[in-house]
Parts: sequence; structure tokens; C-alpha cells
Amino acid sequence: MANHHVYVIWSNPLFHDSLRQLLDHKNIKWVGSASDIPTAEEEIHKLHPDTILIEDVEEKSNTTIFMNIVDQFGWDFQVIGVSLNDNELNIFQHAKKMVGKPEDLIRLITRWQSSEDFSQTQDV
Repeated sequence: MANHHVYVIWSNPLFHDSLRQLLDHKNIKWVGSASDIPTAEEEIHKLHPDTILIEDVEEKSNTTIFMNIVDQFGWDFQVIGVSLNDNELNIFQHAKKMVGKPEDLIRLITRWQSSEDFSQTQDV
């Protein structure tokens, strides 16, 4: 049974399709996605995901987007910036984790609300 609800904000269709395949996991439910922020904000408000993944692209800063999303919504959730270019995950708490394989993203989503340590990922 899927117990983690994920929403994805993307700009590159290949990124969207790659994450869609990557997140095909029994504990994860893809609840929605959008390529523009106003649509994403409206859908996030309706769907209440516990994880929001945002495509992190070099040519624009997502810090403002992260902060606006966190400020708008009052339930318990995490925001993760995902860059497929450099295998980095930027977690809202401003921690960076170096990842080596796709399963690291699955682990981050499914263990977020548990007390498990992410000792297999490397802080940068």
C-alpha cells in the first residue's frame, strides 16, 4: 500500500518521465505533477502530498520556489530539489546528500518520517 504521496514540479519532459519511472515503488503514490508553479501550487493545496520534488536546474534558483511552497502550506511535508545532472538531492532543510543510485531517492522519500539514519548517503 502506498503510504507516501509525491507531487513533482518539473520543467524538462525527460526529467518528468524519468522520475515517473524511478518512483514506481509500492510505498510511493505519484499524486500529480505540473510544469508551471501556479498550477502546481493549486494542485498541491488540493492533494496534500507529503513529499514535493522540484526539478533543480542550474539556470534558475529554486530557493524562492521552495520557500514559497513551505510558507503556503501548513501540513507536515518535505520539499526536495532533484538534479539529475549531478546526482544531488537538495532537501528543504538545506542539507545536501550525494547519491549514487536511484534507490537513494526512494529511501529519502520512504524514510523521511521515520527515525532511520541516512548513513549510506554522504553529506556534502
